[in-house]
Amino acid sequence: MCSASGAFGFSRRMLSSVMTQSPSPGVFSFVDWARAHDEHDPQRYDALSSFMLLAMVSHCGMLIGRDVELGRMAATVLLPAYVLSAVVGLSARSMRPYCLALSLAMTTWWLVLAWPHFANHLFLEWSVLLFLVLSQRDPELGMKAARWMIVIVLFHSGLQKMVMGQYFNGAFLAFNTATIQNFSDFMGLVLSGDEFARIREMAGKPGTGPYAVSDPLFVVMSNLVWIGEMSLGPLLLFKKTRKFAVAAAIALIVSIELGARELIFGCLFGALLAGFYPRKNALAIWPVLAGIQLLAMFAFHLFPQLRLN
Repeated sequence: MCSASGAFGFSRRMLSSVMTQSPSPGVFSFVDWARAHDEHDPQRYDALSSFMLLAMVSHCGMLIGRDVELGRMAATVLLPAYVLSAVVGLSARSMRPYCLALSLAMTTWWLVLAWPHFANHLFLEWSVLLFLVLSQRDPELGMKAARWMIVIVLFHSGLQKMVMGQYFNGAFLAFNTATIQNFSDFMGLVLSGDEFARIREMAGKPGTGPYAVSDPLFVVMSNLVWIGEMSLGPLLLFKKTRKFAVAAAIALIVSIELGARELIFGCLFGALLAGFYPRKNALAIWPVLAGIQLLAMFAFHLFPQLRLN
């Protein structure tokens, strides 16, 4: 029976060989096309690794006080392990692979304990950590995997909104406005006074509705969400459109977070998008994003009236 490290090494070699294999004559290779539109900077892997070590500290810190059982586990086991990984991994580069593996193990445990009741971005964090751990001998492969995941996540997010159909007339955002104070604070600036009062009065109670909104600006904003997600994902693949797509995707995330106030997710997605920016290590801004996450964690406990996530 082969060891776990041997299995990981075999998986990495197989994946690497598939991505570098030359296509048969006359056969179009989508992988080769993607590689031609991709650029690798070794610093990006190090920057993303450093960011993820601190990102898990911030996310886990948010868990304390939010869930009784998981909050106790976070305070006694998960958070100390994440803090240890961050301190050691950022202080000693030679220890960083082991710290990433520890963070991955803790995140896996967190997923198992919370299943299926956890934020979507916890699985995104787990996936990024998995790529970083499996690609330590081939950082370029790990960064490519992370980039492809962002393209898929963006496109799929927009696709499911389109299929659901509740964004066409603004019903989904209207329901969030009626039931979530964060959205209500922001959408109150967009909706007309009468429309806003009608939606808030329904408050998501059974039998209330309809939540369809006729306000043109609100409907346009609602549709721009799924249209933006479905179009920006593929545009990230091309060099000619990548700069625009990165900037537009970050603007989209910022606009969403004005209502959701999910700074942990917003900074995580912003860091992953920065990994797409061509020719420069835009991920060098990771200390700023990690700092925002840490401030959000402390503000979550010290100033709960801000309702940060």
